[in-house]
Amino acid sequence: MTDGAVGGAASASPDASGSTSPSPPTDGAAPADAAAPAAEPAALSSTPPAPVASASAPARAGDRTDDGIDDENWLPRSDTPAFAAFQTAVEMARREPGAAVGAFVEAARKTSGFYAAWFNAGAAAEQAGRPGDAEAHYRKALEVRGDYGLALANLAALLGRTGRDDEATQLLDDALRRYPEKAGPHLATALRALARTDLAGAEASARSAMKFDERNVAAMSVMSRVFHAQGRLDTARFAIDNALALEPGNALLHLERGSILLAQQDGKDALVAFERAARLRPTLAEAQEAYGLSLLDHGFPVDAERAFQALVALEPRLGSAQLHLGNALRANKKYPEAEAAYRRALELDPALEGARFNLGVLYIDNALPGVDELGRLQRAVDELKTYRDKGVVDVALKKRVDEYIDATEKRIAKERKRREREEKRKADEARKAADEAAKAKEAPAATSPAPGVESTPAPAPEVTPAPGVEAAPAPAPAPEVVPPPASAPEGAPPETPAPEGIPPSAPAAEAAPASPVWSSGAQPDSLDPMTGRDATRPSPPSPLPGAKP
Repeated sequence: MTDGAVGGAASASPDASGSTSPSPPTDGAAPADAAAPAAEPAALSSTPPAPVASASAPARAGDRTDDGIDDENWLPRSDTPAFAAFQTAVEMARREPGAAVGAFVEAARKTSGFYAAWFNAGAAAEQAGRPGDAEAHYRKALEVRGDYGLALANLAALLGRTGRDDEATQLLDDALRRYPEKAGPHLATALRALARTDLAGAEASARSAMKFDERNVAAMSVMSRVFHAQGRLDTARFAIDNALALEPGNALLHLERGSILLAQQDGKDALVAFERAARLRPTLAEAQEAYGLSLLDHGFPVDAERAFQALVALEPRLGSAQLHLGNALRANKKYPEAEAAYRRALELDPALEGARFNLGVLYIDNALPGVDELGRLQRAVDELKTYRDKGVVDVALKKRVDEYIDATEKRIAKERKRREREEKRKADEARKAADEAAKAKEAPAATSPAPGVESTPAPAPEVTPAPGVEAAPAPAPAPEVVPPPASAPEGAPPETPAPEGIPPSAPAAEAAPASPVWSSGAQPDSLDPMTGRDATRPSPPSPLPGAKP
């Protein structure tokens, strides 16, 4: 059953990204009670209380302390102050591992033999970055129970990380010698071998642990991970399902199951497994990361962003957490925030070239407020070239990057030409407008008459009659009137008589003006509508019938 590890502080093994994933917090005790209150990783035992063992001696197989703790029951009875204090510490550890260290120590001191509380104090201290306190608490757990597998595994891993690998080997060898028929030392050896990718050694030690405890959930998990690494996915899934049947509330088992399902191309069920892991243990960074990636892959960027925000809160110095967050922000069209996350990822981990690649793609595809398009595209080319020049090994990826760079450089050249044409057009329009303004300014001076010179009126426009209306005939021109001759001067030839039949000339009529002239009181309606002449004045004489003009 679960032993109460709170922060993934069991022995760690490298994952694909180079970070560490905690081993399942189990040591082969009795199965958890599925109906008990959720206290992952501190599940409750369904085993009833038994006779009290010596309160001053460490718990031994088959013995119990005054509160009911023994090898099979690592939790005290639920009606004890130690149990209540432990549950409080577990809830605190979900939110703030550092503050939970003292709470676990307080719970351990409320009863004798509470090795799981000392172990959890070490796990919380290790999560809080206090390796010295963690080592002290792990050793206290081993004082109470020397064969406790997870305390052995975590202490050995901690010694190895602090450069004391020989000391770690000696620790496990001593435990195997002292407790050869206990599952715990064999489990710790299996976990250490798995961390070193010694799959054969891990499988052999896990089988030894299960030989002494066939319900050892941690050993089942090790076997599943070995099979997974060997590509035996169906066998790995069978092993992890058996473990989950014993401990359905174990977040780490759900996390491992999700990774197996992903390898089997069953993304939908993997998403469910990762969601359960993240919900059961919100402080498990690996669960939040896997859940967020699965959400993003299935088209749920809003939920993925929340999962990655939780991951960043748990691992603020982890560059890959910022990279994942940037991808979710970009999917949610929060482009400036995504750019900042990618930049932050590179600040935390300059070798995280994936952030540089994604930054280049962001600049290619998306406009940014206050950033000129040409500048943005040039940034994309610079980031992608830097990424490529770092030494991309994958040939297909390198080809893809080269295609991105080539296409973007062509866009830059095309945009520059478009801008040049636009600038030329604007310059031509401005020049034309200036010329027209200058001509308009010179026109009045050229057309104004000189002083004292009367300007010639413009001719009246020709009037076209409306359709269907016959135009009035133009008035006949008035015949030229010859004034009577004056007395012939002396010596002038005699007057020639008029031809026969032609009467003497009529008295000279007054010549009609070329155009009507009105007095200040005359009105236009006094004109004759047919001739256009003043109707109040006599018309000039018309030629006689038959007379030649």
